[in-house]
Amino acid sequence: MKPRRPGPKKSSRRVRRGPPAPVPQPALLANANAFASSGGLLNWLAPKESPKSELDSSTQIVLQAFRYAAVKHRQQTLADGVTPYFAHVVRVCWVLRDVFRINDTATIVASILHDVVEDTDTGIEEIEARFGKTIAQYVDLLTKDAALPKRQREREYHEKLLNAPETVQIAKLADLYDNLSRRIGTARLPSTIKNARSLAAIFEPLLKSRRGRAAVDRVQQLILEIESTELVRRPRRKS
Repeated sequence: MKPRRPGPKKSSRRVRRGPPAPVPQPALLANANAFASSGGLLNWLAPKESPKSELDSSTQIVLQAFRYAAVKHRQQTLADGVTPYFAHVVRVCWVLRDVFRINDTATIVASILHDVVEDTDTGIEEIEARFGKTIAQYVDLLTKDAALPKRQREREYHEKLLNAPETVQIAKLADLYDNLSRRIGTARLPSTIKNARSLAAIFEPLLKSRRGRAAVDRVQQLILEIESTELVRRPRRKS
């Protein structure tokens, strides 16, 4: 018989196993699937804990703001003359929440109301009476003074935004993001790009947080991609 060769020695080293994967809790699964339902935005805005009063909850405040803005803008349309202006309001709110990850209720409501004072006969005092001082202040920061000459109006508007809270500055970026998106291929696109690039450059050194930098980056990236697409579409001049 042939002598048996000794096999490799078994290692006595123990393999360390990581902790078991956590099992998703029902509440977490509900949050993850919130946007699969028609109430996704409201589910996301709802407070994490049950409010003491449902009538004073964030959801109720947001619902009131949507209804209020819809009524105020009810006779207005976008530049195409067909799309209700309220569509812009919803889009800005969605970009602010979903793309730029802002969940502050006061800022969300201000984004819904951001054009009410500027584009209707509503005064900021009415906003304060209905939604409180903080939301009224945020709306005012997002509002241009139509009574001023254009240059002075733009200068003062930029100064207000420079001194606004970060979430309000990001709300303005959400407004710019939607303006850029819906004006692709229209005559207003060049002026919209110019305005968006100017404000993004102003905000860039101010927004130091991760979400602030990300918002500026998204707007600047959108500008670059729109410009490259428009250059491809633009017909060449005959020599």
